[in-house]
Amino acid sequence: VIGVGTNLVTCPLQPSLGCVYKLVEVNASPCLKLTEDEEKMTIPGTKTIYRLYDADGHPFMDLMALEEEPSPSVGQELVVHVLGQLGEARTVTPITVERLHQTYFRNGQVCEPLPSLLEVRKHAQESLRQLHPAHRQLHKPQPYPVRPPFSRHGWHTDRNPGGL
Repeated sequence: VIGVGTNLVTCPLQPSLGCVYKLVEVNASPCLKLTEDEEKMTIPGTKTIYRLYDADGHPFMDLMALEEEPSPSVGQELVVHVLGQLGEARTVTPITVERLHQTYFRNGQVCEPLPSLLEVRKHAQESLRQLHPAHRQLHKPQPYPVRPPFSRHGWHTDRNPGGL
């Protein structure tokens, strides 16, 4: 299983790639990338992504969770951490929750009908339209957060013994 990375980068040797792929699982066994750079460490296991919306209908955060975990609920208070900054926690309460992860291929076979290019374009335009203007501005946009809910993972205690 391969998961898309959270930080978009450009490879100087192949600028057309424009994204990062990280191995998260091999033969149903979760994988962890070991590195001295804490920001580049991966969370082992297959994840799914949820988009959380505020009362104005703007997405304010994408939440990464393990696939087997229960999905966040509307009105449910969540404690989340900033990726790469274990000490910084924040409590959020979404007004709307949208599951972003959709599996189209499994074991090399199409398992869901693929959307048309027109449908993909429409979805991308709608997603951009919903973003808060602070995230859409061309000059110095506010970063859009993607965060893991460490409070829901058992493995966080080894890396953050003091808890939240």
